[in-house]
Amino acid sequence: MAGGTLVVTAVGGTLGGALGASITNAYVSEDKSFHIEMLQGGQGVPVIVCNGFLSESGRGWGEWQNIVTDRYPDSPVYRVHWGAKELKDLGGLASLGAMKVAGSAKIKKAALAATRVGAKKLGPLSSVALGTSLAKNPWHLAKSRGNKTGVIVADLLARTNADSYVLVGHSLGARAMVMAAHALGTKADGPRVEAVHLLGAAIGAKGDWDALTARVDDAVYNYHSTNDNVLKYLYAVAQAGQKAAGFEGFPPSGSKLKNIDVSGQVKSHFDYHTKVTLTKVTLL
Repeated sequence: MAGGTLVVTAVGGTLGGALGASITNAYVSEDKSFHIEMLQGGQGVPVIVCNGFLSESGRGWGEWQNIVTDRYPDSPVYRVHWGAKELKDLGGLASLGAMKVAGSAKIKKAALAATRVGAKKLGPLSSVALGTSLAKNPWHLAKSRGNKTGVIVADLLARTNADSYVLVGHSLGARAMVMAAHALGTKADGPRVEAVHLLGAAIGAKGDWDALTARVDDAVYNYHSTNDNVLKYLYAVAQAGQKAAGFEGFPPSGSKLKNIDVSGQVKSHFDYHTKVTLTKVTLL
């Protein structure tokens, strides 16, 4: 989370203020694809959804409509569009590399090598993990963009009059929603987060997650699957052997961080939207 933490530090308690606005404006100028689209109106708690790579592009609901409206039928729903270039570059690489040979011995060997000795000669995905420099590394660029996007979303939410939000994200979009919740936790008078739903989260499982749950009233629900080969192999290679929260779940970290193993339903990185039912809020 280092890149995102730097952004959180820069914005911090200034969410919704002049400094936050300056940082947000700079980011929007940097990422021309960034915008937030309203998908439906309603009277419930607003829901923010955020895609990752290998997701449907363009405008509209994409793959989100059923999974969101089944759980939040009366809520206004907004979709975050972000990182078009970075996600396209990473998605294209994954499609040509990991997705076609996700179960092959080469990828498995690369992931094991990353775990044992770090990022060295990682086979067909070496460009993801080792790019000639961080400035050209597609994984690093997309991950960094996701971190920043989450904090910018938090800054925008802090400018609204809503009392609370529900955050929902898939893949690197889940990473962005983690950063948004984390950033909102730095603003004591900002909007609350009713719940966070993370689908196949492309973020490391290990970490200090107190900041993630600081302003969450119900819980952070992490839907993870051991059948998600994108996270199992691509993420492990790109992150030098680290395991993703969307693959194995977060380690035990308090009552507000709930792992939901959906391995029985989710057989690939593409299955979450159609195979998962978002958990009901447990607030009394």
